[in-house]
Amino acid sequence: MQKENLKALDRIAKKISDAESHLTKIEDSIDDKKHRTAQHETIKDIKSILKHARKVDKDEDKIEQFKGEGSKDSTENHYVYEQEEEPVINDLKKDFNELNNKLSKLNDFNGGDIDAFRTEHHYLEKSWKIELINL
Repeated sequence: MQKENLKALDRIAKKISDAESHLTKIEDSIDDKKHRTAQHETIKDIKSILKHARKVDKDEDKIEQFKGEGSKDSTENHYVYEQEEEPVINDLKKDFNELNNKLSKLNDFNGGDIDAFRTEHHYLEKSWKIELINL
């Protein structure tokens, strides 16, 4: 479970990076069609962030479920795992904040689709809450 959890955290970090890359394309582009493509790619990245955050949450539930059940119990390994996880979590906190700041600076011309999606679904906020619960 721990390796799966680290992989999910790594995927979250990658998707944050992908979203920031797409935001750069939006900022650098003058063509409305390129804006739309990059916006839709950013929205897909945000959806993926939530998907992987939910995987982390699901794995945490499994750890609690099997606590004290002999060979199924991974809580001893979990302590070591959390120590290994700490730098990843700290980087994710920073990355979440940077992405959120960049998204909040979008205007209607270059980020209207993303802003509408965020207003309606709150995926990043949900992802962040899941991550905070697991810290």
